[in-house]
Amino acid sequence: MTETTSSAPTRPISKWTGGDILKTTALAVGAAIGYALLAYLCVEFPQNIGQVAPIWLSNGFGVACLLSCRNRHWPAVLLGCLAGGLAAGAHAGDLAAVNIALVSCNMVQIFVCAWGMRRACGQEIDLGRARDMIAFALICGLAVPVATGAVAASIHTAMRGGALLANIGVWSLGDILGLMTITPCLLALVRVRHYLRERPLSASGVACLLLLLAVTVGVFLQHRPLLFVIPPVMLLVAWQLEVLGAALSATLVAVVAVIFTMAGRGPITLLQASSPDQAIVLQLFLATAIFISLPVASIQRRRRQMLQDMTEANAAAIRSEARFRQLAEEAQDMIVHSNLRGVIQYVSPACVAMLGYAPDELVGREGMTAVHEDDREAVRAIVIEQIAHMAAHHDNGPARVEYRAIRKDGQVIWLESRPGLQRDPLTGIVTGITDIVRDVTEQKAMERQLREARNAAETAAEAKGEFLANMSHELRTPLTSVLGFARLVDDEPDLSPDARRFIGRVLSGGKALLTTINDILDFSKLEARQLELKLEPVAPAPLIEEALDLFSLETDAWGVALRAEGLAGLPADLLIDGGRLRQVLLNLIGNAVKFTEVGSITVTAAYDDAAERLSVSVRDTGPGIAPEDIDLLFRRFSQVDAGLTRKHGGTGLGLAICKGLVEAMGGRIGVVSAPGAGACFSFDIVAPSTARAEAHAPGETVVSPLPPACRVLIVDDNPANRELVTAILTALGAEVAEAVDGEEGVAAAAVRPFDAILMDLRMPRLDGAQAALRIRGGGGPNAATPIIAFSADARPEGLGGVFDGSVSKPMTAAGLVDALNRAMAAAPAERLRTTA
Repeated sequence: MTETTSSAPTRPISKWTGGDILKTTALAVGAAIGYALLAYLCVEFPQNIGQVAPIWLSNGFGVACLLSCRNRHWPAVLLGCLAGGLAAGAHAGDLAAVNIALVSCNMVQIFVCAWGMRRACGQEIDLGRARDMIAFALICGLAVPVATGAVAASIHTAMRGGALLANIGVWSLGDILGLMTITPCLLALVRVRHYLRERPLSASGVACLLLLLAVTVGVFLQHRPLLFVIPPVMLLVAWQLEVLGAALSATLVAVVAVIFTMAGRGPITLLQASSPDQAIVLQLFLATAIFISLPVASIQRRRRQMLQDMTEANAAAIRSEARFRQLAEEAQDMIVHSNLRGVIQYVSPACVAMLGYAPDELVGREGMTAVHEDDREAVRAIVIEQIAHMAAHHDNGPARVEYRAIRKDGQVIWLESRPGLQRDPLTGIVTGITDIVRDVTEQKAMERQLREARNAAETAAEAKGEFLANMSHELRTPLTSVLGFARLVDDEPDLSPDARRFIGRVLSGGKALLTTINDILDFSKLEARQLELKLEPVAPAPLIEEALDLFSLETDAWGVALRAEGLAGLPADLLIDGGRLRQVLLNLIGNAVKFTEVGSITVTAAYDDAAERLSVSVRDTGPGIAPEDIDLLFRRFSQVDAGLTRKHGGTGLGLAICKGLVEAMGGRIGVVSAPGAGACFSFDIVAPSTARAEAHAPGETVVSPLPPACRVLIVDDNPANRELVTAILTALGAEVAEAVDGEEGVAAAAVRPFDAILMDLRMPRLDGAQAALRIRGGGGPNAATPIIAFSADARPEGLGGVFDGSVSKPMTAAGLVDALNRAMAAAPAERLRTTA
């Protein structure tokens, strides 16, 4: 038994419920009653009429019980059978020792038969399957009954006497007959719903069963040797009702034959021999009839299933063909099937609307007929190359081919074809070409319009940016003179009060105008991506204090407290653009001063040494900002409230410029505010420590951390990131090339070889992963070059095998160099370029 012999430690131990115990008890009681009743019929009834039991049904009943329940119920069923057998033997008057010995042999036979069938056939036993039927015939119809029958007969002979060989023969044949008759019948009855679902009872099947009953009774009512008439009728029943019919017919014939033979009627009584010989002949007859019926039933069942499968397959094929034909007929795309010479064999009706030709006008013609003559040879070459590739690689993936075609009325249209191979389903040999053709004329026109609109927009944007920049520069020159001379006049001691007031107005208006012009100039540079960062060692604390001092007189006059926090913990020098950082601080502090009439303004700064980022926040106690207005803050030319605009002035560009500057420095800017609770503007930027960069600068006594004359390609759409990496690597002796996005990165990698490529993951036009795949698959000088992912979300487990390492943003100089060295050291020899 599989459950009792398994020793797998992972098998869970099932818990017995009240329902399981009740079911097990019922099985044990049922097994005991059934076994005892059949034993009485097979022993007591023949003895009463002076006959030897020709069949032993009890063991067959026990085997059927075991095979019909789970393995865990077997002990209870065997105990029930044991109790029933002992009770039957005691009732028959057997000695206790004889009774126990013989019943124990029967239990062994039952267990071994069931165990052998489970091992051979699995949990579900279906005698309608040829495998299960053969296993049942060999195990239960031969091997086990002969072996256990010989042991039981030997014990019986030793205790009661008699001829040993005769006892073995009668005992074994009686067990075989019982197993081969009642066991299939009971197993069939257990699965009766299954068999009836497969093959419901038919009038012809019931008629055949009744015919078998009539023929069997007729044969055994007379004494002529007509036993050979019964097997053909059993075969007819098996043919009509399959497994269920074979089991029922075998049981019916066995019951009629046993009853009539024990009553002294039928062909078996013609034998001039003792009753044991008659029993043996009867057993052989019944066993032969059963062995004929079951194979025929199995064959008929298999035949019916094959015919049913074939019928269903044919119906499915017909339905599938009709469905696909309907799809082809109704599809707006044109479906074309050609032979290997390119001659059209089928074209869908969509060709009428697409080309103006009826299907019969195109069938039999060469497929390139409608292609524009200027595109014909190019399309032919592309299609031949693609078909050859698909045939060689067993790839039917559609490859798009766009070309011009000429309609029947002479109109030129654009078509898109996706040719694929048609193969023989059995041999896989290419038999033709199936093409799906789509009219893309409108799409091509739209693409052309989009290109023209994009080019026009780019031209207009460039012209606008250039105009704004030029205009701002032209305005600043005279305005500088105006302000300078106004200051000189203001310094004159002999000015009248009115003149000094007028000059003050000129200076105030000039400063406001200069601020506006500077904002426009910076914004135009940001939009044109012409803003350049000047990275140099800067002490952030004095810079913040200087920005605060510029507003101290104004805040002191209003009684607003101006404070700074966290400056003592900042490094002495960071590699940043101090001028742009000052510009952001002045904008944010200036805004806070404009809108804070009482309370305080606090500037808080902190430095993350591990991430090498500087963070600054400006918090005020002003009126605050409504949540729905926060999105307007960082948009160009937008302000929250027109009333505030009239009161405080401004162009609406200050915060937009701050956003652009912070992002250019590799950072982020945001605001947290609520009406009446003030506002807190905060930003952070990339700010590596110059002390770390200098630790790896050339000229030190230590060996350079990068290979000599190392060439590195940096692909990143953020100019601050590119400048920062360039500053670090060039200081270490590397030669650095830059690309602003994935497209430029692929182009640069195709021109010259590099020792390593640093690839940003998130870029416009073409992202980093796609760019790396193109470089790998392009076969260029950098197809085997180490490519390192460079992004805030670069994780080794998410790189998909395309990259050879990763550098996370915000980066450190040491981390960047280590990643480059690891990638170049781990790459195989053929990946590395030998530098001169």
